[in-house]
Amino acid sequence: MKKQLLITLTALSISCFSFAETAQIVSTELKPLSGVRVSMQRMLKSGEGRYFMSLYAGITNPHGTLYDLMSVKEIAFKGTQKADQIIMKSVASERDEAGKYQISGTLNANTGNFKVLFSENAETTGKSMQFEPAFKVVNKPTFIFKFYGQNDPKQPLGNALKRVDVLNKVDNSIVQSLTGFTAYAGSMGYMDINFDGYYDVILSDLSGGKDIADKRYIYWMYNPKTSQFQRSAQMEKIVGLPVLHGEKQQIDFGNGQIYQVEKGLLRKIDRQ
Repeated sequence: MKKQLLITLTALSISCFSFAETAQIVSTELKPLSGVRVSMQRMLKSGEGRYFMSLYAGITNPHGTLYDLMSVKEIAFKGTQKADQIIMKSVASERDEAGKYQISGTLNANTGNFKVLFSENAETTGKSMQFEPAFKVVNKPTFIFKFYGQNDPKQPLGNALKRVDVLNKVDNSIVQSLTGFTAYAGSMGYMDINFDGYYDVILSDLSGGKDIADKRYIYWMYNPKTSQFQRSAQMEKIVGLPVLHGEKQQIDFGNGQIYQVEKGLLRKIDRQ
């Protein structure tokens, strides 16, 4: 009887030890996360107002779309970036072959000004164009970000993003810490989603068993009156990846969900 009891207790202790080892895989301690890509969308307009550009820069392979508001034509571009120098060529479309158009220029990351040479069919000379932020504000802050998370094998990349520190780019002082969420640790959206001239933070929501495919997002909107980011409960009720059309000040969340932004408020557009 004593021998049987000893065997039972030994088995129980081994089982508990195995459970403890498994439980330690999910750490509650926050650690710095590297490799979180900041996807920054710039919305620019040309000096004469004819052209509008949506540009993703600050990455190895920049890309964007140029809208000719006069002829109602849009051209998609992809290319490369080294420091502040960007070279992009047009991608194939129904109307044009790949590489028909080229944009090369210098982007000022702080002001957002983008001076480019726009050429067609490999011209040695082209059209000089000066782009500037489409929605201008005075004393626009410039931030950098630090990311912190937890080990979690159930999440993509084995980590969960739990905190974003917002730092002043000038002196590296912490302006704000964004917390109270569980998000995808691979990337963060940084774009002016309400077209007020200030960039907002967008994270892929993975709380409560959500998956990236669910297309649920966390929105931290910048409030210039408080100089802080604030979560938007209204935005987080909408399901879908937000695609910005700055030239029309509209947000397309997919599945026919298109919203017009008017004075910072969302108005859903009814499709007849």
